[in-house]
Amino acid sequence: MTKTFLNYPDWQDTADTVHLMLQMAGKVKVARCNKRPEWAHVRLYLTVDGFTTGLIPGDEFPFQIVFNFREHQVEFKNSEGVNTSIPLQDGVSIAMFYERFVNALELIGSPTNINTSPQEFYDPIDFDKDEIHHTYDENAVMTWLQNLHFAYLPLMKFLAPFRGKVDNPAYYFGTMDLSGCIYSGEYVPLEAADRISQFAYDERCFEIGYWPGDIHIPLASFYVMPYPFIDDVGENEKLLQPYKARFVPQKKEFFLTLEDAFSYPNPVDSVVQFFNSAFDIVQNLHKWKDIEWLKKPLVYREE
Repeated sequence: MTKTFLNYPDWQDTADTVHLMLQMAGKVKVARCNKRPEWAHVRLYLTVDGFTTGLIPGDEFPFQIVFNFREHQVEFKNSEGVNTSIPLQDGVSIAMFYERFVNALELIGSPTNINTSPQEFYDPIDFDKDEIHHTYDENAVMTWLQNLHFAYLPLMKFLAPFRGKVDNPAYYFGTMDLSGCIYSGEYVPLEAADRISQFAYDERCFEIGYWPGDIHIPLASFYVMPYPFIDDVGENEKLLQPYKARFVPQKKEFFLTLEDAFSYPNPVDSVVQFFNSAFDIVQNLHKWKDIEWLKKPLVYREE
């Protein structure tokens, strides 16, 4: 297992450009997919080569968009086999990429109007006007993809045994994180929320994920964000494992950096330990209903 990693400042220009490109695919799903709770219909899915939208309803035929970071291209294909691709290249501005993106959707028979304003982005410029973001470092993108592949393992290992409603790891285009979630089944609406948060938080849940950092917290990290949000864990913080993990009250989240995870002999198990200990702390603060059933071990009979 490679332990090479990037923090956000190491590849900020490329990270921002790729972030904006992926937002276009996510916004196509916003426009065309059936609405689901917690914005589940807009997620992108990790593959060995990058990300896929999965199947999207089209004008006549369903289609998919694939970001192939190994071949450094974006692939568009409908169910009748009509396909095209556009290259991912350094020096191509977001405005130019957006024009090519729109043309590709038209070529496969599903032109789509999307909101051209970036979502949850610190420096929003409409896609069709953005000449600032144009950096694409192939090596940095591949390192990020390797980090995502590593992150998927402990995320899935932690989520897999839970019963009830569970979202498997997927990519959220607004915040650039690969995350999954466990839900308690208890209705807890978020009062006075913005439109995004209003539909994202209406049920008691425990979100875990990995994201490459941002301008506020530059270190690529695993995180835990319980909802309802927690301001203080008190003496429970001593239960948090491994010892390099921390709770950040300002963010209302638990963090373990990717660098720290890689410092342990078994990085995957260390991240799972982080998720488990944070979950136990949350249960100490507010025990979920039916938690014994949700955590009941899975036992499969030998065939």
